[in-house]
Amino acid sequence: MNKILELRTKRSQILSTAQAALLAGFSNSEEKDKYEQMMAEVDVIDRDIAALEKIERFFQENPSARPVSAQPLPGAAPAVITRDQSPEQRTAALSAAFRSLFRHGYNPQREEQRDLTVNADGTITVPQEFDGQWTQAQRVYGPIGALVKQAYQPNGAPRKFVVSDDTTATMTLLPETSNAAPLAADPVLQSKIPSTDTLVTMVRYSIQELEDAKSLNQFLSEIAGLRVARAVEYALTLGKDNGSNTALPNSPVGGLLGNVPTGATTTSLAAGIGFSDLEALAFSVDQAYFAAPNSGFMASPSVFKYLASQKDSTSRPYYNIDPSTGLLQILGKPLYINNAMPVYNAALSPVVLFGDFGRAYAYLNGGGVRIQVLTERFIDVNEAAAVIHHRIGAATLVSGAVKALVTAAS
Repeated sequence: MNKILELRTKRSQILSTAQAALLAGFSNSEEKDKYEQMMAEVDVIDRDIAALEKIERFFQENPSARPVSAQPLPGAAPAVITRDQSPEQRTAALSAAFRSLFRHGYNPQREEQRDLTVNADGTITVPQEFDGQWTQAQRVYGPIGALVKQAYQPNGAPRKFVVSDDTTATMTLLPETSNAAPLAADPVLQSKIPSTDTLVTMVRYSIQELEDAKSLNQFLSEIAGLRVARAVEYALTLGKDNGSNTALPNSPVGGLLGNVPTGATTTSLAAGIGFSDLEALAFSVDQAYFAAPNSGFMASPSVFKYLASQKDSTSRPYYNIDPSTGLLQILGKPLYINNAMPVYNAALSPVVLFGDFGRAYAYLNGGGVRIQVLTERFIDVNEAAAVIHHRIGAATLVSGAVKALVTAAS
């Protein structure tokens, strides 16, 4: 691997970490300082890359000036030196690199695979250029991952989460004739340091179908994206994997669902879920959590279908559906779908959640999505397989930021 490729790989890793930090927001000045340091390091790397490319272009135009020690070895593949590509060109190049990876497995001698980021365990990190496909898949197939507080950790190591809760703070009168010091009212800080567990799945695919596939984006968004989003959704909601239903050692027992307090209870199981129940749930949380930008309801597809079918005496639906998102609107707030939550008629179950999910729960993304391709195992049936790895951790944050509507016993 030439020096320019090493620098580009390092720059891509730093930018991925910086992007995740920027999206998650800065909870203190230390995190903001780290972000600024990362961006400063990227500037230095960009200057080094530009300098190396300038030097290489000189030697390409003047081969005789190249030092003997710098001449390529006989039979060695020449270093591929290109100018900085546009985002569209780089995305196209990475798509070609992944298509080659899925077809031939990882082979560092193949020129089109030179931009792949290889980890110590042999897996390939899906680059930030395809973050949009993962993000879109997560919003569609498992929105809880995009709603809770998220942090990215490139190597999957433990990461500290800090969130403040100032809903109980007060202010007191300071009379003009008084010289008394004001009462201190510091915000309540929640701090957790979760570790990660590895989730894994395998996607078998036909070599012929791969050759006919439209793009890598399609594979990521429609196949791998769906699997990863659903797995993350299950892990965050229940604290288990959705393959063997095994509890994750580094996630809270019961997940988010097992750690939210009850905000309201339905009158009876037979009566179902009424508007008054949802209203009572929404008004049970602090106004700060009700008004938060990411606040909303969350329930299973069963609850969504049940509520969407409710009509008044003139056969008009009780609840509107936002045409831009396809989500049900209740009290001006969206109802997010979560496939891991209970059905609407499950007794003594938290069937609907409401509140600010970003304050209630944390999701540690341990290094993004990684892929390892098996080209020999299924070659007798003209197939290959992509093994997808994702490390995940979780932690509870502010208790009461999200509450549950629990169904009656009967």
